[in-house]
Amino acid sequence: MGKDSPCKPILAAVSGILAALAMPGFGGWPLAFVALVPLFYAIDGNGRFSSALLFASAFFALDLRWLLTLYRFSPLIVPGFLFLIAYLAIFFALFGLVIRPRYRSGGFTFVLAVALWFSLSEYLRTFGPLGIGFSDLYHSLYRVPVLIQAAAYVGPWPVTGLIAAVNGSFYLGIKRRKAVYAAAGMSLIGVLAIFSLLPSPEADRTTSVAVVSSTVAQEEKLEGGNLPDLADRYIALGERAASQNPDLIVFPESILPAYILREERIFSRFARLAETSEGYILIGTGDYRNGRIYNSVALFSPEESTVKIYDMVRPVPFGEYIPGRRIWEGLGLERLVDSFLPQDVTRGEGYSPLDGTGTPICFESTFPGISRRFAVNGASLIVTVTNDAWFSGRSEAEAHFAAAVFRAVENRRFTIQASNGGISGIIDPTGRIVASTKEEGVLRGNVGRMEAISPYSRWGDLPFIALAGIGVLAILIRNTKGGGEHRPRPSVKEDPR
Repeated sequence: MGKDSPCKPILAAVSGILAALAMPGFGGWPLAFVALVPLFYAIDGNGRFSSALLFASAFFALDLRWLLTLYRFSPLIVPGFLFLIAYLAIFFALFGLVIRPRYRSGGFTFVLAVALWFSLSEYLRTFGPLGIGFSDLYHSLYRVPVLIQAAAYVGPWPVTGLIAAVNGSFYLGIKRRKAVYAAAGMSLIGVLAIFSLLPSPEADRTTSVAVVSSTVAQEEKLEGGNLPDLADRYIALGERAASQNPDLIVFPESILPAYILREERIFSRFARLAETSEGYILIGTGDYRNGRIYNSVALFSPEESTVKIYDMVRPVPFGEYIPGRRIWEGLGLERLVDSFLPQDVTRGEGYSPLDGTGTPICFESTFPGISRRFAVNGASLIVTVTNDAWFSGRSEAEAHFAAAVFRAVENRRFTIQASNGGISGIIDPTGRIVASTKEEGVLRGNVGRMEAISPYSRWGDLPFIALAGIGVLAILIRNTKGGGEHRPRPSVKEDPR
């Protein structure tokens, strides 16, 4: 294919679509190992930035399509969605220019470059006010436990790096017509699988749990007049959950249009449920304290009249707080900003477990570092409470649950997700989905309490950063020395004499 072939934009877009089809919303996970091959053809030669930009635009627009279902609440989601896609696409394309994967470099250099390109760009885009924990390639493997155990040792980003490296190897095998590159790609898949042969820790003790799953429409939950009926509905679910006297009952995030901890009649009903069930109750609720709003998880004890509270530390931008609110107000857009979100959710002070249970709220579970901090701070169990009813369809629910699977593996912790309008489930420390449901009801099971700290929980992203730094240095040295370049051999002409 010529360097300026008109097929390049098509290849880049097709590659983005294939990559999106590999993700949880569609579930075609085997595509993850070949989806990037068309992109690598497209970036060979001129137009590297535009091809990368087109790939990323197609990928993010398709994979994050569920954001557009928020249109029923505000038409502002459309320009917001377009801005987010543009931001993510430009970030990805610019990072590709920094890494500069080049076909004419040696095979090792190219494969290393694309692995760094994808893994580092995913890692870096989790930072800042627009940080996002969705659309990471490693999510595509969440239903394949045998291929994701490396996350317990080095975190999720190297899994993405190896996926990209497999694609790079297959591309070189096709481009250079050498089976050795295809064999190298298969070997890299084997590297992912070999971690599954390593032992995982045993549980120190067992906790019986009942997970409440609900299907309350967001429009219904936002209407304050529905409070009495919704309270009865959740209490009934709680009583069903308590019927077998579990040690812990888990409700989803912000289940009622009320501050449960400040409404005495509602508070007393859940406190009484904890007392009669003789178990602990975790419940998600908004809270209002000292003129501030918090997104919280409350732990009700069967013995104590007080509750323990965790407040969300990383609220969702534009959903729970407006980044740069003062700047917008200074530009005279105060009314517009207030119409979108009148008051920001206040950040909590730290990731403190509630009696040994780490409780990331909503999209906090999509960021590896948050569950890791809970584990380091003493959480022997991870429980995510979430309200996914904001989004229509199943793609967001699948993507969110995929994140919970990786948090279980990374920290070697049983992980529970209790969702309204999404997927509720129980996941073991190897990422195996023990039970899950999208229906309203109660999931029951036994989960292990794990005290041992996994390598990733202990060291975090430091090993990945160190490996990435070595990789970047190796590429710089290789490019500086011109090593691995495939220069054409000079032609030898016969002497006419």
